[in-house]
Amino acid sequence: MFKKISYLFFLLSAILVAQQRDIDSLENQLLNPKLADSIRLNLLTDLGYYYYSINAEKGLKVLDEALILAKSLKDTDKEARAYQYKGHNYSTIGNDSMALAMYDKAGKIYKAANNYNKQARLIYNKGLIYFNKSNYVKANKCNVEAFDAFKKANDSVLMAKMLNSIGINYMYLSDYPSSLSKYLEALTIYKNLKDTLSLDFANTTQNLGILYTKLQTYNKALVYHEKASKIYETLDYKYGLANSYNNIGNIYDYLKQQQKAIDYYQKSYGIMQKSGNRLGMANALTNIGIVNVGLKKHNEALNNFNKAKALYETLGNTNNLAIVYEYMAESYLNTSSLDKAKSHYQRAYGLAKKSKSLSLQVSALEGLATVNKLLKNYKNAYNYINEAVKLKDSFNSIEKKEELIRLEEKYKYQNEKNILENNHKQEQLLFANELERQEFIKNTYLAGGGIVLCFIIGLTVFYKKKREADFNTKVATTELKALRAQMNPHFIFNTLNSINNYIVSNKVDDASNYLTKFSKLMRQTLEVSMCENITIEEDIKLLENYLDIEKERIPNGFNYEIKIDDGIDKGNVLVPSMIMQPFVENSIWHGVSKLNGAGVITIQIKKINNEQLCYSVDDNGVGITPINKNNTAHKSLGVKITNDRISVLNKTKNINAQIKIINKSLGTRVEVILPFQLAYLNED
Repeated sequence: MFKKISYLFFLLSAILVAQQRDIDSLENQLLNPKLADSIRLNLLTDLGYYYYSINAEKGLKVLDEALILAKSLKDTDKEARAYQYKGHNYSTIGNDSMALAMYDKAGKIYKAANNYNKQARLIYNKGLIYFNKSNYVKANKCNVEAFDAFKKANDSVLMAKMLNSIGINYMYLSDYPSSLSKYLEALTIYKNLKDTLSLDFANTTQNLGILYTKLQTYNKALVYHEKASKIYETLDYKYGLANSYNNIGNIYDYLKQQQKAIDYYQKSYGIMQKSGNRLGMANALTNIGIVNVGLKKHNEALNNFNKAKALYETLGNTNNLAIVYEYMAESYLNTSSLDKAKSHYQRAYGLAKKSKSLSLQVSALEGLATVNKLLKNYKNAYNYINEAVKLKDSFNSIEKKEELIRLEEKYKYQNEKNILENNHKQEQLLFANELERQEFIKNTYLAGGGIVLCFIIGLTVFYKKKREADFNTKVATTELKALRAQMNPHFIFNTLNSINNYIVSNKVDDASNYLTKFSKLMRQTLEVSMCENITIEEDIKLLENYLDIEKERIPNGFNYEIKIDDGIDKGNVLVPSMIMQPFVENSIWHGVSKLNGAGVITIQIKKINNEQLCYSVDDNGVGITPINKNNTAHKSLGVKITNDRISVLNKTKNINAQIKIINKSLGTRVEVILPFQLAYLNED
């Protein structure tokens, strides 16, 4: 197993480092009995803010006093700040429901004042709450929403903070390429701002170290952790230093320097206990327990895990609870308490599914396979390891590893390519061989060679079929990429010819305008051809640009309209990229181009049930007559490509997409039936 509790950093600028000397200064100023109420209010809110990482309970009391004073002075801005800072303090002590309530109260005040920047900060803070509840999808939704708001405000610092947070959520969702991309984007912003000695830069650097730890590149990870810890020491940020101690402890444990690891974990626990940070205490206890498992001190380990489990349960942290249950199961397994091991692995698997962590699900399934093998439930063991293999392939595929390499090259991390070696299939094969060997030995003594023979044959057939399926999937995926990248060469030739005619006719402005539209279309086409799916919004923009170009080229032009059902979120629903372009092209050149300006093309997108989407192109052209139906000159290469794409998609995605071509009395209607697919889930 490679699961340890790591501390990730994603604090917003509204939650900066609180230094003890600042607290002392504020408390001394509050002792002055002649202070004006407005000045006293400022001191109280600032003090309540600084207390959140030092003494959250005291911070709440200070902010209650600030709220009373703010309301008496009718200072709505300070009232909102007090609610916001109370949210921070409640979050520190693990009272998430109260934290969310405080953020909502502050949000109402900021909304009434049209303060969008501060609203975005609160949205981000709510994302932190969802993160602590292991709801990474909902947390990321908040982070992305806040990022968009800060981008509109051209606030580079807060954009970088959001990128850091988005990277964290992707890491917990086992999407390592996306995580690496966001961290590196954030670091690039900080470097451009020459902000490389700040808390924010240290936080992102630390998170990048955690990602490299997950990728088992420990020396690289240690460099990032040590770089971050030096910044925390310079800033005298003890909370950050405690987190660094924990993460460095993880590295030393992986490097088999267990006592050094325990020393760092205990330092972290001491700081967290002093500040009353229950999450930090639980994390340190969990990691100490994990080291004791490796040292075969299972009673000590279980004692640590039970203390951590109680803390996580009060916090509702399902992700870390899954890790605790998994290691408790391993302790029971190593002490031959197989029934307890089995029940704890099952509990770990259920929690991992709830938190949607694929890596935790894989390790829990592998543990269940091992326990069932020892209990001689060979069929269950086979099913569990089969499921683990499928999940492992889903987040550790060759394609994702290539994406990681590409990202590292882009940001000049050439020396780290070796972290992306595809070793999981080798581990899978070794495990299968070991399982086969042990089964052979046991069944030889217990039931004879017949059972072993059946098992070996079944396993061989399974892996043979899996290899064939993997190969067929690679072939189909490669074909699909090639099909997406094709565009009708006749269109490109005709467009360039039209530009040339404008130039020859000395219509320089028309040529420039036309060339601008054409270059934009080419750029859009190249971008979306690399994507398997794009949003309806992106697809419609491409079609509009294409239709406008063709409309200028055709004598007298034509009209078009695009209709999208109100119930469809065009920025969230996905369709295969450029799926309708060939049919739109046919409607133009074999339909409305012959109508002298009276032609109309209607593109419509509607949801026909909860699982399907109908994407259609309708024109009032000449339709499919007996003459043009049999004329091979009218057969569109684009339509053939689209049919091939639909076939490949049906094969690789196990869906039932289809194309319907309907000949009307006036014109033709083409319907493409697709699965209703969202870019992200709408969770309320």
